[in-house]
Amino acid sequence: MTHSLPSSRATSAFALCRIPIPHALRRCLPKAEHAEAALDQVLRGGPLPAIHVERISDALAKTSGHAVLSAPPSWTDAQLRWAYVVVLRHLGQLNDRYGLLFDVVDRGLDHTKSNAPVSKTRAATGMHTDSSDATYNPDVVALLCLQPGSVGGQSLLADAEGLLARMRESSPALESVARKAWPRDVVTPGLAHQQASIEANSIPVIAEDDHGLVFRYMRFWTERAMVKLGRDVPKELTSLLDFIDADMAKNAVRFDLKRGQMLLANNRRMVHGREAFEDVTGSARRCLVRAWVDGFIDSRRLPLSLRA
Repeated sequence: MTHSLPSSRATSAFALCRIPIPHALRRCLPKAEHAEAALDQVLRGGPLPAIHVERISDALAKTSGHAVLSAPPSWTDAQLRWAYVVVLRHLGQLNDRYGLLFDVVDRGLDHTKSNAPVSKTRAATGMHTDSSDATYNPDVVALLCLQPGSVGGQSLLADAEGLLARMRESSPALESVARKAWPRDVVTPGLAHQQASIEANSIPVIAEDDHGLVFRYMRFWTERAMVKLGRDVPKELTSLLDFIDADMAKNAVRFDLKRGQMLLANNRRMVHGREAFEDVTGSARRCLVRAWVDGFIDSRRLPLSLRA
């Protein structure tokens, strides 16, 4: 059985959707010496400057599923973080599972030998959507580039609606596999990591709710869950994962995030990743600032329900 999805762009290739940063942010940018205090205020839920985000929300909810905004690289780190938080708070509510803002930097960890998130390593992430917790799925995943790094770290972005259309055309039997709930390893801080917890943490790759497609993909944590449960990975699941990886390798957009650029992606539809990177001694370390947004609101639609 297949499920209809309202998308006129499902089979078309896509280019990055670049949107100018709201001009009002430039006009009300705090001075460098006041930026840290202004950032603290907006992180604490203080008042926001009035800006228009309709073009951004339209891109996220209706057209491209993502947006890339570019702030001047001459702004200080605190000014960039302030502008980033202002935009995101106009779209919804910041989630604090890993802190309202989470610096994605190499912390010298190895996700293959521990439950460390790949975001704390320099490894390639593989294509994925964020959150391995079956009970929580952020609406929007955002990344602000403070330092792009020296070697590697290219960003990748793919559209799950297009992938699903191609699956239905070339390998329709895989859709039923994708709609089955498969266990994923538990890596969220504070959650139990026993086998029963992993078994209960089962998520389908493809589902729908009242707002349309919900695509949740994490190959590494899915396969590791099977290992921890003492099971072989079923052949049909491997076929599904291979198809998804091959399709995204062919159709993903690859690009470099530069200082001041913000990537905002609809986490229900867009799949993202990054290539491996290395920090070179004597150069600025690669640093992206991740945020999760819940209850994403489009000004002309009903808000998506909070799922935190």
